[in-house]
Amino acid sequence: MDQICIIIPALEPGTELCGYIEALRAKTAAEVVVVDDGSGYQWRKTFERISAIRGCTVLKHETNRGKGRALKTAFGYVRREKPEIRGVLCVDCDGQHSADDVVRIRRVMEQCPGALILGSRDFSGRDVPLRSWFGNRMTSVLFWLFCGKWIADTQTGFRAFGFELLDRMLQIPGERFEYETQMLADCIRRGIPIRSEGIRTIYRDGNEGSHFRPVRDSLSILRVLAADLIKFSFSSLFCGMLDLCLFWAAVTFLPRQESFTVFQRIALATIGARGISAAANYLLNRFWVFERGMQRGRQMRSLPRYLLLCAATAAASAGAVAAVCVSTGLAETPAKILCDAVLFIASYRIQRSWVFAPGGKEGADGS
Repeated sequence: MDQICIIIPALEPGTELCGYIEALRAKTAAEVVVVDDGSGYQWRKTFERISAIRGCTVLKHETNRGKGRALKTAFGYVRREKPEIRGVLCVDCDGQHSADDVVRIRRVMEQCPGALILGSRDFSGRDVPLRSWFGNRMTSVLFWLFCGKWIADTQTGFRAFGFELLDRMLQIPGERFEYETQMLADCIRRGIPIRSEGIRTIYRDGNEGSHFRPVRDSLSILRVLAADLIKFSFSSLFCGMLDLCLFWAAVTFLPRQESFTVFQRIALATIGARGISAAANYLLNRFWVFERGMQRGRQMRSLPRYLLLCAATAAASAGAVAAVCVSTGLAETPAKILCDAVLFIASYRIQRSWVFAPGGKEGADGS
């Protein structure tokens, strides 16, 4: 990879950013694109100094549009104006990412074409601010619960990938801090390998320079992570109501004859309603909930896997309800609600990671 571009989104940066860029240029000779995300007149001289550095370009947003939009502004510029660039490396403007680590992550990027490389910080040090430690641990846990992959540092701004992924990164939704979470979730959906590499953990003044808004930005990230689960819940609710309505229609309108017993009527109504609702659920989950570019072979395998999961879930529900009733004395209905709630989450995870798994190989996540 003979040429890379270092991208730095910047909002109200300190004067040390100029020295940091000069250090990056000395270590890598890479082109640098800085995006002034609406910092205002007070920071005009800082950006003028940056634009005067050889090999450095400054792009400007007149108003603050968010980190995600700043990154995409830079991605679009590189895509249009720098087709010779073979790789992109994103760092933050607050000096958290050392120039030596930039050199090392660049080498990893060269060794892992087609992958997203994350510079993963170590949060075990005593100098790590409490809000940074808690926020990152919480988002890692939520990301694992909703997306099925453990990433030690989901909020790192230190990311690298090849030019071939640039178009994909431009299509990912998100304007602010949630964009970086969307990037990770999208890579998992599409089978793009994600690899984490440890980097130095540098905090200046207790990370007071961070523009992360704990409540608003955390809610945006949570919405991103829970998007598939929310759609999965609506799909399950809709198909559950469809199953109930079809069952009612069947038992109401099936002929009442002596040769047609009550058991036969109920069994036939149950099978017909469940078959139609299961087909609807499969189609909704495949094309709406877990919409992604599956390889053809995996598309062919998704239906038998779905049917196998349905059978296993039904058997597990019956067994779990019986076990809970016998061991605790709980009535059948509340026991079923409890057991099916657990199986609902398990079914979501299995469908995401196995039934409707995307194409491509999953990357190693070295923490």
